[in-house]
Amino acid sequence: MSPRLLTRRVHRVVRPAGGGPARKMNERMVDRMFWRAGFGPTEADRKRWTGKSASSLVEFMLSTPQRLVGTAATRSDGTPLQPHASDTDMVTEWIDRMVRSENPLVERLTFFWHRHLATRRSDVSPPQLMTIQNSLFRRFADFGSNPNATYTDLMFQVGEDPAMLRFLTGEDNRVKRVNENYAREVMELFCLGVTDAAGTPNYSEDDVRELAKAVSGWQINEDDPNNAFGYFTENRWEPGPKTVLGRTANFKHRDAVEVVMQHRSHAPFLITKLWHEFIVTPADSATQADLERTYLRGGRKLRPLLERILTHPLMFESLLEPNMVKSPVVFAAGLMRQLGLSIVDDRIARSLVTLEQEPYDPPTVAGWEGGLTWLNTNSTLGRFDLAQRLLTDTRITPQDVDGEAPAAAVDRAHTAVGRPWMAPGTRAALVAYATRAPVTRSRDREIRQRALRAFMLGGPDGQVM
Repeated sequence: MSPRLLTRRVHRVVRPAGGGPARKMNERMVDRMFWRAGFGPTEADRKRWTGKSASSLVEFMLSTPQRLVGTAATRSDGTPLQPHASDTDMVTEWIDRMVRSENPLVERLTFFWHRHLATRRSDVSPPQLMTIQNSLFRRFADFGSNPNATYTDLMFQVGEDPAMLRFLTGEDNRVKRVNENYAREVMELFCLGVTDAAGTPNYSEDDVRELAKAVSGWQINEDDPNNAFGYFTENRWEPGPKTVLGRTANFKHRDAVEVVMQHRSHAPFLITKLWHEFIVTPADSATQADLERTYLRGGRKLRPLLERILTHPLMFESLLEPNMVKSPVVFAAGLMRQLGLSIVDDRIARSLVTLEQEPYDPPTVAGWEGGLTWLNTNSTLGRFDLAQRLLTDTRITPQDVDGEAPAAAVDRAHTAVGRPWMAPGTRAALVAYATRAPVTRSRDREIRQRALRAFMLGGPDGQVM
């Protein structure tokens, strides 16, 4: 399939066939939920949820505390990972959590917060600060353990978090030497956006400077790196009246950030970002208004907002022709889940460098751009290469079936890789390949089977969800 055809496929909008959250899910719907709100389904996920309502699956995802199943990842020599001694191990440890999560929404939403409130390991030391922040994000993604989590509390805590203080040089923000980095990102990237829907600026440079004064005075205690924390020092804070978005007071950090979140653009800004994490087609005006009411009347609670998004009928748009590109992390973790593999080395972490999405290392404070930008020449080849390399794992060596018909070989390959979505045209092309491929020797048949599996996982159909 050509890149142009894939681009057209991703942008095509096919409306859902009807029904709401109470509608019983077929297998395609279960797959959609686990890809969009997780890292792809296992066969056990399909068996458990096919025939159940979408709302029951969403309730499970929003009420089940994080639990990891299976064996924890190790290095290739069998020794435990050392996330604070090796950045590669740090990435591997997180991908392992994604692969082994019983409730994958927790890690998926943790990764969303990491991209939305981005920090970068290369600018943050010691490494423990990054894993401390990762745990903070997880608390605001695990609604089974923290059902009343609010975006307000997340914003308060992330601004006092040692990784954010170091990354945006907030620890240098003090009286008479105000540093604007964090204040600017609070408005531009975390809460408001530069302009509203009409193109009107949401804030001014004066607002940034005044907010920066309010959030001054924070430092990092890293005497014990494993328990580092941010703390406030009164004599480093800029005292006096500050005017933020038209309101004047002797603001400190949380008071001023609360003023920002009361701005009319905050709710639509955050809701739009969360919506497009899961759904391609923009929300219509009635849906947008409903989501804003849910968020604001609930005191900016996240669980009710996520419930409204995940149970919206547009979660099931375009089921017969998926229209969202998998990010590299979702693709890589999904491969492991599709193949039923546990992590025993660092090849997933290393591959994510080539695929251009290495966790803990976003390219900018805005995170990753995403969408069709994931599918460039290098990263697309890297995806196929990763699929091929995983398929050489001796734990999933294909059995030799002498005399197997081409269509049967395709079906067997499809089952072996987790029965991913495959367009009818793709299946026809693979049957044609299986018909032409040599099958005289056992080795020939093994090559054919591995090639079929690689095409299904690494080809164009495997890039969308």
